[in-house]
This record gives sequence, structure tokens and C-alpha cells, in this order.
Amino acid sequence: MEFDATFIFAAISFILFVFVMNKIFYAPVLKIMKARQDFVEQNYTSANQTKEETKKQTEYRESELEKSRTLARNKIAEHSKALKENQAKKLADYKTELYSDIGKQRDELKQSALDAKETLKDTVVDIAKNISDKLFGSSVTTETINKSKIEE
Repeated sequence: MEFDATFIFAAISFILFVFVMNKIFYAPVLKIMKARQDFVEQNYTSANQTKEETKKQTEYRESELEKSRTLARNKIAEHSKALKENQAKKLADYKTELYSDIGKQRDELKQSALDAKETLKDTVVDIAKNISDKLFGSSVTTETINKSKIEE
């Protein structure tokens, strides 16, 4: 093989071409590609951070929502319990009042029955006196009629 000046000139031209192309074309293209790669990585990292923050906020909101639900359930249970206790107390008071009224009415009925018996005894005595007056023609005193016999 022969190495003449053309080969050396072609080799120098190729090396010079590669050097110039590297400085003029490849370096800016590589710089742009590196910038784009950095931009994509930055956006990817930012998206992951946003995703993590969103996940944390969602978990926080759900935990707060669950706390609120639990608190609401407890308040509802407390109010229901208080309402039931209040209703039970009112019912007990009402029952007590009814039993008291029933007792009073029973006592009044007994007293009315006793009064009616007394009135009936007096009426029986008066009727017995009238009958004896008509039968015997003489006046019989009410002292002679024994009220204890009437009760039988």
C-alpha cells in the first residue's frame, strides 16, 4: 500500500471535519438533548413529588373524614342515649302520676261507696220506720232499729 499525500490530506481533512462537526453540530445537539433530558427528569421528579403530596393529602383528608364520621357517630349515639333516657324518665314520671291518680280515684270510689252505704242505711232506716208506722200504727223510734243488722 502506498501512502501518498492524498491519503494524509484526506485523513487530516477527515479529522478536521470531525472536529468542526463536533464543535458546530454535535456539541449543540448534545447540549439540547442533555437539556431536554434534564427537563424530562425534572418534570418526572416534580410529577412524582406532586403525586406523593396528593397521596398524603388524600390520606390526611380521609383520616380527618373518618375522625369526623366517628365524632358524628359518637354525638348521635350520645344524643340518642340522652333522648332514650329522657323518654324513659318521662315515661316513669307519667306512670308514677297515673298510679297516683288511680290510687286517688280508688280512694274516692271507696269513700263514695262508703257514703252511699251510709245513705242507703239511713234510707233503709227511714223506709223501715215508715213501714212500721203503717203496719203498727204507732211511731217507732230510729234508736230501736239496729243499724248493724242492716249491714248484714
